[in-house]
Amino acid sequence: MQKKKKNLLFKAIFIVSLLGLSPMLGGIGSGLGIWEPMTGFRMTRGYMTISSISGLVALFMIMNYFSKDMARAVKTYLIALLFAGSGYYLGVNQEPPDWTGLRGIHDVTTNMNNPPQFIALLDAPGRSNSFDYPAETAQRQQAKFPWVKPLMSDMSPTDAYARALSVANELGWDVVGEDAAAGRFEATDYTKWFNFHDDLVVKITSSGGGSRIDLRSLSRVGGSDHGLGAIRIMKFQRNFAAE
Repeated sequence: MQKKKKNLLFKAIFIVSLLGLSPMLGGIGSGLGIWEPMTGFRMTRGYMTISSISGLVALFMIMNYFSKDMARAVKTYLIALLFAGSGYYLGVNQEPPDWTGLRGIHDVTTNMNNPPQFIALLDAPGRSNSFDYPAETAQRQQAKFPWVKPLMSDMSPTDAYARALSVANELGWDVVGEDAAAGRFEATDYTKWFNFHDDLVVKITSSGGGSRIDLRSLSRVGGSDHGLGAIRIMKFQRNFAAE
C-alpha cells in the first residue's frame, strides 16, 4: 500500500513538472497564429524560472525511473548538473564587458551613413519599432558587428539585382516591392520559434565596373534581434558569393 501511494505521488509530481514546462511552448502558439509573437515570447520569458525548475524535476524523475536506484540516480543527476553548469558558466554565459551594447540593436545595415529606406513595408501590420537609424544604433552596430559591410561584386547592377532576388527566394524571404529599375526590393523573414517578423531592404547600386549591394534588416517589434539581423545579412552575402 505504501509503495502504491509513493508511485502515485511520483506520477503526480511528474505530471505537474511537465505542466510547468508548458510556457516554454509559447512559440508554438505564435507559429500557429493563436497569439502575437511577442505574447509567446513574454509567456516563455515570464515563466522561465518555473519552467527551468520543472524541467530539472522532470529530468531527475526520468533518470530515477530508468535507473531503479535512488542513490545511483542522485549521483548521476548531480554529475550531469555539474557538467551542464560548468559548460554554461565557462562557455555559453561568457558575456563581454560591454554586453549592454548588444541590447537594443534591432536595426542592422551595411550602410550606416545612408541606410536603405523602406517603401513597400512602411505600413506593415504589427510594427512598433521606428524606421529611424540614430547615431547610437550605428555606434552599437559598429562595436558588435564590425564585419557587417557592403557586398561588392563584379556583376553589372542588372545581373546583381537578379542574383540578389534569387538569393532572397532561396533563403525563404517573402519578397515584395520589386523594382528592377531602381535596383531595390524589400522582403520579410520570420524567426523559427516565435515567428517574429523582420523586414529587409536590398539595394543595388553601380560601383566602378561592378555593383554594390547594401542590405538593412529591421525587426518590427522588440528591443533586440539578438544578432539575427547581422546573421541574416551574413547568410545573404555568403549565398550571393557562392558559385
